[in-house]
Amino acid sequence: MKYLLSAVAALPFLGGLAIAEPTQTIRLDNDQMDTVTAGWSVHETEVSNTSWTQVSVYDAPLTACSECYLVITSDSISVESKFGPGAPQ
Repeated sequence: MKYLLSAVAALPFLGGLAIAEPTQTIRLDNDQMDTVTAGWSVHETEVSNTSWTQVSVYDAPLTACSECYLVITSDSISVESKFGPGAPQ
């Protein structure tokens, strides 16, 4: 009986929490959605003795490379790759 009375006494507080919930959702526009990264980013450089490759996902843009055979650039991902030594710093 004591537990039942405690539960009945807590009902007004739970009702107050339900009323306090926002009734309108906040929507992001297209520019804001383009910058959402879920809290992570990657910037990786792989170097071998015959080539190097750089990958950047949701991070700073890569260094400009005029000799690269592979250059992919977009808002969210960038990839550059080049044969030969001399990886960018």
